Amino acid sequence: MTIKTLLRRSTPLVLAGLISTPATAGLIFNDVAEIRERAPAGDTFNAQLVQEYKKIALFEADEMYDWVDAENHATKGNMAAEGTTPLPYTPAEWDIESERELRELELARAELVTILDDGARSSAPHEAAVAQAKYDCWVEQQEEGHQPAHIAACRDAYLAALDDLKAAVAPEPVKTTAVVQDEIARETVYFEFDKSTITGQAQAKIDSFVAEMKQIQPVVTLYIAGHADTTGPNDYNYALSQDRAASVRTELERQGMTVGSYSDLEIEAQGETDLAVPTADGVREPRNRRVEIIAHGQVTKVIDQTAAVSQ
Repeated sequence: MTIKTLLRRSTPLVLAGLISTPATAGLIFNDVAEIRERAPAGDTFNAQLVQEYKKIALFEADEMYDWVDAENHATKGNMAAEGTTPLPYTPAEWDIESERELRELELARAELVTILDDGARSSAPHEAAVAQAKYDCWVEQQEEGHQPAHIAACRDAYLAALDDLKAAVAPEPVKTTAVVQDEIARETVYFEFDKSTITGQAQAKIDSFVAEMKQIQPVVTLYIAGHADTTGPNDYNYALSQDRAASVRTELERQGMTVGSYSDLEIEAQGETDLAVPTADGVREPRNRRVEIIAHGQVTKVIDQTAAVSQ
């Protein structure tokens, strides 16, 4: 164990006896005294580092009586104030006994330095400075090793600051617009039992649908799906659903829906498959005796290309 570590692990009472006041400490720990008088300002990375290291240095000195570590933090703050940008602590230079904890700190430092060197000091100076100071707090507390709550607090604060930093340097979303074919409207009409003729109520719904579609340009495709309930044999229900779909198609064509706005008109029969209301076989269910009309047309969509650009 180094002398530095022995001093760092001294009890507050021992240090208080040796260093009774900040003024007395200033005779020994010059950087703490110097940073105490600084009034950091500005939004550069170095200016932000001065603020962060001042806070942590004075906390260690005045609250924890840890003058050794207070001096370490203050030294880095003063370096930043004088134009030299300090790097995060190097864990291997600290007396960290656990290999697992040392490795965790080394990996964390490598990630942080990579982000800083990629331009975060300029693009996100505040977040970058907070992350570096919180990391150094974690290193210091890990070396002390006897206050698990303090170690966890510094580690958690660093991880939160790292998340903030990553969010701050994330690229702005790259978005474009594109015209695509997609569903623009849907209508369902219902039929009487064992019938494929269009009822008055169904006719009203078709008329309303057609009127709406004629206001939309250009509609490319109408997709028509006929259905039946589960009463009767499957092949009979398939033919019945086909007749229902054909009835709707004939009515749409009569109203001119294949001209101009529509380039295609598709038809499909699904029999008693794809029930709107699941039932057992042989059950009369009005909501299953239906034809669905789905209109597809040109839609302008916003496309996020950030992921593709980043790759």
